[in-house]
Amino acid sequence: MIIRDFAERCHRGLAKFGFVLADETAIIEGHALAVQTVGPAIATVETLARVQRLTTASSFARYDDGKLASVIAVIPLTLAAMPGLAAGVFDGIEPPIELIARPGDPLVAIYGWGMAGATWRGRGAAVAGALHIHRVLFPELPLYGRAATPGGERALLKRIGARHVPGPGGLVVAPPWSAMQAAA
Repeated sequence: MIIRDFAERCHRGLAKFGFVLADETAIIEGHALAVQTVGPAIATVETLARVQRLTTASSFARYDDGKLASVIAVIPLTLAAMPGLAAGVFDGIEPPIELIARPGDPLVAIYGWGMAGATWRGRGAAVAGALHIHRVLFPELPLYGRAATPGGERALLKRIGARHVPGPGGLVVAPPWSAMQAAA
């Protein structure tokens, strides 16, 4: 897969849930929301903005009645990320730039960087968007992540179907949805 397709699919697919590509203001607001709901051990605004510039499709925001309702952040990953992912480690606070897929790079996995919601409706949209990324937009790719809250862990393990990756990093993976469907 080519990341240009990644960006296009994300833009179109997440728009169905009211998400738009996050600009610098939305990244700042989204970071504040994530700190409030998830905690301070998250990527910085600068890191979020840098990855957004590299990928053109990593951070998305949803507004309800003019107020930030929820955010979703994902990182498209290259083949170079696979050894660390298989070992159960990936630095989601300061992701290594060389592992991040840019336009034109082959894409082998997605890291669910984070999601947060200011309201029940916003949180529901974030989970629905994450499911859509995994099951509809990119059913052929594994989705990795790490839960920062008990609610995030429930979403990853129960809603998305992720399983713990052996290793020290607390990483989880949802296998490609297409493979899960074929096995069922």
